Amino acid sequence: MNRSILIVDDEELIRKGIIARLDYLNLKPSGLYEAVNGLKALDIIKSRRIDSAITDIRMDDVDGLEFIERAKSISPGTQFIIISGYAEFEYAEQAIRLGVQAYLLKPISNDALKKVVEDS
Repeated sequence: MNRSILIVDDEELIRKGIIARLDYLNLKPSGLYEAVNGLKALDIIKSRRIDSAITDIRMDDVDGLEFIERAKSISPGTQFIIISGYAEFEYAEQAIRLGVQAYLLKPISNDALKKVVEDS
């Protein structure tokens, strides 16, 4: 996979779990980056070419939706995938308005993760 992926989640276990799943599903990106919150993720987006960003919604400092909104102005070609434990319509509505590629609810199935990463 000749694409770079940024994983943004304030829980290290979640970030490491997604990385392990990408490896297990044989979806090894050319570049793999991690950020503990939206601010750190924005720093990475400014300094690296990121093809896809997988982000949580609820995080300290800058949440996932604000991160996406700000990152799109820096890197308009980046695809965004939201992972969330919240099935609230308001979040999904904002995600659609931001042009998010997918909104996956935790726990994420391997099939769902594989499909959205391959399609991004």
